[in-house]
Amino acid sequence: MKKFLLFLLPAMLLISCERQYLLPSDEVPGWLKTRIAEIEEQISSNPRSGLDVGAWIRYEYNDQYYFEWHNLLSSSFPPIYDTAGDVMTFSWDSTEEYQKDKCCKKYIWKGSAWNDVYGW
Repeated sequence: MKKFLLFLLPAMLLISCERQYLLPSDEVPGWLKTRIAEIEEQISSNPRSGLDVGAWIRYEYNDQYYFEWHNLLSSSFPPIYDTAGDVMTFSWDSTEEYQKDKCCKKYIWKGSAWNDVYGW
């Protein structure tokens, strides 16, 4: 039994060190994994940065995925990125259409204080 526990402990440590996304890792683009790692590093080096009240959210629109960075401290609309990581620019009409027709909200990553604000 002791040997089993000695084997189990390192295995659990290795699993727990893996970054936890709210979607399967293969559904998160590489550029976004890099951005999330940078955000986590900034949070750990400056816990008062306010980045921990942010979240990356994926939406579907016109059969494509789009990614938005929401920060509860920001009063502006969240930037919208395509799957390649390019910031999307829309005309006023198409922005309104995007906001109205986007669907299938999936969280990719949430800062630790996001749950404190929303309670989930």
